[in-house]
Amino acid sequence: MLNLSIFLFACGPKDTTPAGPIVGWHREEGWTMDCYHPPNFDNLNELDRRVAREMAMDEVIKQWRGQREDGIHFEETVVEDVETTLLGRPEKVEVISRENLTKCKSVATASMKKEAWYTWISGLKSSLTAGECNSGVADTIFDYLDIEMSWTRNFKICTGDRIVISGTANDKYKIEPNGPWINVAGDPNRPAVGTDLPCATDECYAGQLLMRFTAEAGGWEEIIPVGERHVFVASQHGFISYTINDNTYYDNEWYQSGGLVDHTAIEISPGQ
Repeated sequence: MLNLSIFLFACGPKDTTPAGPIVGWHREEGWTMDCYHPPNFDNLNELDRRVAREMAMDEVIKQWRGQREDGIHFEETVVEDVETTLLGRPEKVEVISRENLTKCKSVATASMKKEAWYTWISGLKSSLTAGECNSGVADTIFDYLDIEMSWTRNFKICTGDRIVISGTANDKYKIEPNGPWINVAGDPNRPAVGTDLPCATDECYAGQLLMRFTAEAGGWEEIIPVGERHVFVASQHGFISYTINDNTYYDNEWYQSGGLVDHTAIEISPGQ
């Protein structure tokens, strides 16, 4: 007679403990390659979370560079751009590594072509930096006004930046051969309202120093009379340039005295 007690003892109790989540490189049956499974970052303390981010980024980048020899090898410049972007935004590794796992699974199961995976990677740099402003007026900018050209320069400015733009009042020029010598305040006897000059509001005068703000999103423009000084706060990311309120620049002339030629200095500085 079979001793059931010995049989049961040999088999032991059935293990009903659920398997833990998969972390690291793993391949399911039927997949054509391994995919990196990031950990649940929310369950980690801050130190372990940082280490896990670094590891996840390193492993994912290795596959993109073809170092796993699994048929995946994306363009180096694109991979490098994403890696550099993530180095400055390590918290975003968590989302990217999870999204990358989804892409990898889709390619491994042939439900998506690897070209679509590469297209996603190619767009990561712009999506990761969307809404950010990587420049702005952090230090004072010194320049000289060019009265022989329309809008000059193109300085980046970020949302919320407060700047002060000014031009020296003691330097003079004229905007027509028989016109008066004026400065950045413009000709007080020639209001520009109703004219075809770049700035034609009640506050604008012919020959006056102007600033143009061009929004980064949408490209809409705002032209602002500066005169000797103006304080501006950016409502969104964009670019600033400047000129004088004129539309015929070829006949403009700087004032000369004793061999010295005036040149209006422009200063753009962070506002307080």
